[in-house]
Amino acid sequence: MNAATETLSSYLAIKGPFIETTFRAFSDWDFSHTPKENLEQIEATNNVGASSDGWLKQFIRVLRQRYDLAGVDRPLIELVQQGWHIDDWRSVQLWHMSRHDELLRLFLTKWLFDHREQGIVVISVDAVVEFLHALIEKRLGSVDQWKENTYRRVASGLLKTATEFHLMRGRVNKEFESYRLPERSLTYLLYVLMERENNTRKVIEAEDWRLFLMRTNEVEEELLRLHQYGKLQFERAGSFLELTLPCKNTDEYVRSVTL
Repeated sequence: MNAATETLSSYLAIKGPFIETTFRAFSDWDFSHTPKENLEQIEATNNVGASSDGWLKQFIRVLRQRYDLAGVDRPLIELVQQGWHIDDWRSVQLWHMSRHDELLRLFLTKWLFDHREQGIVVISVDAVVEFLHALIEKRLGSVDQWKENTYRRVASGLLKTATEFHLMRGRVNKEFESYRLPERSLTYLLYVLMERENNTRKVIEAEDWRLFLMRTNEVEEELLRLHQYGKLQFERAGSFLELTLPCKNTDEYVRSVTL
């Protein structure tokens, strides 16, 4: 089943992002082979260092569900092979993950972002469970569609994912972290969003930035900073906004930026 057909996946939330393991898998990816062949190679050789056969099978299942490996998510693999450091790459991974994981996207861009805007400092598992109860009841008609243990595991998984992407910190209850999107990751997102929106204002106001708990004014401040350092052109005059990027598209950017 293609990842794009998944919705409100408790499985993906519980398993988490597999950041380092996915990075290793993509480091050895062979574009001359199909995704199916690459996944079979991972399973046969365990080149990602899985601790058991069961864990490895779960990881491969997550890759299949989470990404369109031959299509829109191919750049995520290419960035690894272009030599990106994992600290830059992980932010791009989160954006790609969110495209096929509606539950993660809603949790970060709606619920978690709104809680930070309200000035809430500490987020508990119980609070996330309440969010999930309301969401499942609205979407599936009844809270009973998931077992209570599933709710708690999903809530814990979502908070752990936010922690692994450095948006939050803490063991049980989580606190918001002071996070800044790496410049290289931010630039990548500018390219993909400009291709999607073809409009500077829509890019700046895109909900995608909320994945990183960024407000619209913070995105604009980053554009002004990058403009100041000559890394792109950004003009602002009243309501007029215009962004010009040095590469003609995302593919050119991906293939031009190496360490």
